[in-house]
Amino acid sequence: MKNLKLTKFNVFTMLLIPFVWIYELSVVAPILGEVAKAFPNASTFQLQLIVIMPFFMSIPFSVIAGKLAKKYDKKNLIIIGLLIYGVAGMLPFFCQTMGQVLIFRLITGIGVGLVLPLPNAIIAENFEGTQRERMLGAATGVANVANVLDSVAVGFILLYGWKYPFLCFSVCLVIMFVAIVGLPKSPPTVKSVEVGSKHLPSKGTPKIAYALALFMAINWMFFAFNINNTALFMVTEKIGLPWMIGFAIAFPGGISIISGLVFPNFYHKTKNYLIPICVAIFAIGYVVMFFTHDFVTQCVANSLIGFGSGMLPPYILNLTSQKVDKSQRDDVYGLVTSGIHIGFLSSPFVQLLISTVTGIESFRSLYGICAVGLIICTVISLFVVMKMPKEIEAGLVVDEISGRI
Repeated sequence: MKNLKLTKFNVFTMLLIPFVWIYELSVVAPILGEVAKAFPNASTFQLQLIVIMPFFMSIPFSVIAGKLAKKYDKKNLIIIGLLIYGVAGMLPFFCQTMGQVLIFRLITGIGVGLVLPLPNAIIAENFEGTQRERMLGAATGVANVANVLDSVAVGFILLYGWKYPFLCFSVCLVIMFVAIVGLPKSPPTVKSVEVGSKHLPSKGTPKIAYALALFMAINWMFFAFNINNTALFMVTEKIGLPWMIGFAIAFPGGISIISGLVFPNFYHKTKNYLIPICVAIFAIGYVVMFFTHDFVTQCVANSLIGFGSGMLPPYILNLTSQKVDKSQRDDVYGLVTSGIHIGFLSSPFVQLLISTVTGIESFRSLYGICAVGLIICTVISLFVVMKMPKEIEAGLVVDEISGRI
């Protein structure tokens, strides 16, 4: 640990903020059926916009947050972000038209973008080595805990009406007050005059940052293919009972909690082979999903998908801190973490593109295509690892791939 003055409450607060990383998605996605009843004239595209609208602002503001962190204390930026996140998130409760809902969902994205990258930067400033790996893994685990709790809780809150789940965004304000008290100050980093052997010197944004952002986006895009289609897949294939849908959606996130927690040990044992192993597990999950016809088998598939995909974000975030100079971390973390929402945002459009080009619209076929794509990624990453000298440290798989982009 770099900062020996950190208290347990400081650490708790750092790990509390990731609770709302994907909150804007997990709170709203389950309510679309009821929203459709409230607005019967709304198109399917408008309903989908309710879910993805924040991403149009969160992606650029994640990058902007990194820029602002060079001039302002990251603690203050997080507090402002949580304030916008909470207030704008709750305002659709008072809306009467679809247009009003969409506007406030768009504004919510500003707060999301400010909150998303900065906790990782603060963790990277205060921890090193295995402790940093454990903290980044725990941060991903906390985000997935929120995803699980939201998916289950919103189902019950929805009994009162489609507007009431929006009040869940008051949690952001609670976390804001905790951050005011418990989050350590994090002033702008003084530009470093020397670059460690692991860091990549660059006057602009390092090329590896774009590769890591792309890596993050692809991971979450494949993950979203499962989450976004689970409900319709279970209904059309007549898998399980209606009350099981919420648990099925929560299952991959729940398993991702475990993968985030075991990340440090798994990382040190697998080294360069972590990427191909995790992507292979991810692929096997979609293979099982392609053949599933019952709820138990689907849970097995979701477990594999959750574990394989859940191990990759902490790896990417840890690699970012290893490969980028301190003076560039704020910018790069903004870019890399924006990949989370780029993945979620791109998922429905890529799915539409696949169905348009191939004429295939069944969810089972989509899962098969995902399996094939991930198997190809596994083979490519394994080939890169096997071609590398054994003495090269873990993490250069991405270096090698980025050098070919």
